[in-house]
Amino acid sequence: MLSFGHRGAMGYAPENTLLSIRKAIDLGADWVEVDVYLVDQQLLVIHDETLERTTNGRGRLSKYTFAELRELDAGQGERIPTLQEVIDMTKGKVGLNVELKGKGTAIAVIKCLASLDVKHKDSILISSFKINELEQIAQADSTIKIGVLADRNADAAFSWASTLQAYSIHLSKRMVSQALVKRAREAGLQLYVYTVNSGANIRRMRKMGVDGVFSDYPDRVLDGKPGQFFKL
Repeated sequence: MLSFGHRGAMGYAPENTLLSIRKAIDLGADWVEVDVYLVDQQLLVIHDETLERTTNGRGRLSKYTFAELRELDAGQGERIPTLQEVIDMTKGKVGLNVELKGKGTAIAVIKCLASLDVKHKDSILISSFKINELEQIAQADSTIKIGVLADRNADAAFSWASTLQAYSIHLSKRMVSQALVKRAREAGLQLYVYTVNSGANIRRMRKMGVDGVFSDYPDRVLDGKPGQFFKL
């Protein structure tokens, strides 16, 4: 079962920062998951469209310029990183799952990935709840791995995964059942589950045979074993 560091290793360091991502790598995560918004045609790694929860800023991202956002403290003196900075940090070390949060992120992400060679592009997984963004990814570059996110309707998620020829389906732990694990297997989909932090839930997911889990504490998923970067 693969270990996805959720927003880096946010149980140990400020989420979606380079510090958090470095921590996830050091802990042996197989993959790192981050969130992106597009601001001034630049891709910033941040989860919320408002600033108060994760930075010392106030208000909506859209009210700030890229330069202004880069001056904010995202925790422990860290800045809000760009997607390119995250790619540079993770490349060749762990897989990178980029969740598209804001509108218009898909094409910008495609452009950001354009310089990667085949091997490194294969270590990227693009996921989202926003189907229109995933459609743009699929239309622009059919070689990029796509993951369909869902927190309620599994049937709709499986339907979209089929339409988009997705690589994976990402479900809330509340939704997961043995039947859905079997369904994913039969559909040829990787099944990844979020957000799994407790030992009991990690053991439950492993027993059901899910392919990977997102955790704020990615080392807990490894059971003391080193990460198996990219061993799918």
